[in-house]
Amino acid sequence: MEPTLIFNTGAPISIVDASDNILNVATGQAFFAGLHQRSCFSRCGGSQSGVHVRLSPQAAWRLFGPGTAACADQAVLVTDVGGQGLAAALHRYGPPNPSRAGTDVIGLLERAMSGVPELCAETDCSIGELAQPGITVGAVATELRWSRRRLVAQFRQVLKITPTVFGRIARYQRLLATLDAEGSWAEQAIAAGYFDKSHMTRDFTAFTGRSPRAYVDDRVTFVQ
Repeated sequence: MEPTLIFNTGAPISIVDASDNILNVATGQAFFAGLHQRSCFSRCGGSQSGVHVRLSPQAAWRLFGPGTAACADQAVLVTDVGGQGLAAALHRYGPPNPSRAGTDVIGLLERAMSGVPELCAETDCSIGELAQPGITVGAVATELRWSRRRLVAQFRQVLKITPTVFGRIARYQRLLATLDAEGSWAEQAIAAGYFDKSHMTRDFTAFTGRSPRAYVDDRVTFVQ
């Protein structure tokens, strides 16, 4: 699922990934979850509070650099990711004040991105293109005048996944955004970019371990 950044301003929580690895996040700490092919769960003793930031892969790269790829399929405390981006900003300015957490987080992100180089234009373009429905890896490679092998190598370096897997994740995210909309499962599947309802159900189950209907009927707190 999409790169996610969470600043925990409430009680301690635990993040459990698809391999049952547990990350404990204390009050005042922040964690980053890179692109995931399986959902993670959060556990807490009661209510949760914090700031949840959904990141594009390009924004994640500016905040964490190579740490973006290193954090694929796992959740890591921001202070353990390292680098000169957000980890450095947190070290210098400290965690957000719970009474103004939203404002403080915006300030931290702005400081973390200041002066940090962006991805090269070709990689930025390829990520944006493959996030759209109906775009193939071959078409993007042709547009960039890159070989397919070069495109795959670049995605692995930046995101630790292939362009094909990234396209699957982007399609799944489009589906999630429409689950509460009116229309049949077949209509939602086609709109998200799936061939049919069966294709959508197989992909959804692979990502979440449950069918779309079970997901909707029994909403669980996911870190996506």
